[in-house]
Parts: sequence; C-alpha cells; structure tokens
Amino acid sequence: MKQFAIIVGLSATAAVATYLIKPPPAAVVRIVCDPAILASDEICLQTVIDDWHNDCLWVDARRRSDWEKDGLPGSILLTTADGESFERLLEQAFPVLAEKQKRVVVYCNDVGCGTSREIAKRLRDYQLVPEVRALHGGWKALSQAGMIPQSK
Repeated sequence: MKQFAIIVGLSATAAVATYLIKPPPAAVVRIVCDPAILASDEICLQTVIDDWHNDCLWVDARRRSDWEKDGLPGSILLTTADGESFERLLEQAFPVLAEKQKRVVVYCNDVGCGTSREIAKRLRDYQLVPEVRALHGGWKALSQAGMIPQSK
C-alpha cells in the first residue's frame, strides 16, 4: 500500500509539473456569426457563400507578409499595416476594382480586428464599388471554412 501511495504521489507531482511547464493547447474557438446582430458594415461568411454565391472581390487587410503567406487565393492586398500606403495600394488595385465589381469583402485576422472595417470604410468613401463589407471573423473564419489552402 505504501508503494502504491508513493507511485500515485509521484505521478500526480509529475502531472502538475508537466501542466505548469506546458499547459494544454488553447481550445479552438469556432467563429459564430449571427447576421441579426452584426453591424451594418459587416457580413457573415455564410451570407457571402449562400446569398452572394461567393461573387465578390476579396480584400486582405492584414500585413503584406501574412497575405503573401496565407492570403485567400485571388484576393488583393489593401492595408495600412506596417506603414503601407493605402493610396498606393489602391492605385495598384484600381484595375481590378474597376472591372465592374459590385461587391467587396474585406478581411483581417479575427473577430476583434478593426482593420477590415477601417479599410472597408475607406473603400466606401472612394465610392469605387456599390457594396463593401468587412467579414465577421476575418481570416480565421475563412480558414475554419476550409477556404485557405494549408500550404501556399
């Protein structure tokens, strides 16, 4: 019995030490989007897929390095991150925007990222396309939906 108590005690100590050194991975938080409670400048990915039939121009508002690494295929970069000039990027993107795009969806990293809403507002201010929305959940929602290739 004494040996059993020692083994249990050592095992418990090892488990606690392991947990303190390397805690379990954070739980994966699924992006949930309710169109009824979104701001008027946001959109759910499911709405883009179901109602818009993915017929839009995707704009990545993240850092250039992130866009180059794992941006949505076919997306363009419009950002202010890392000192990028929004106006210069907009000038470069103008031919794509002028191709009679009726809808643009801007995404950044995650739900709390405000960059996509900022870029969407700037695009609306220029009035280049009739409808511009920020994607609720951003890149994370696209990734969870399987729209981002795993190795780009």
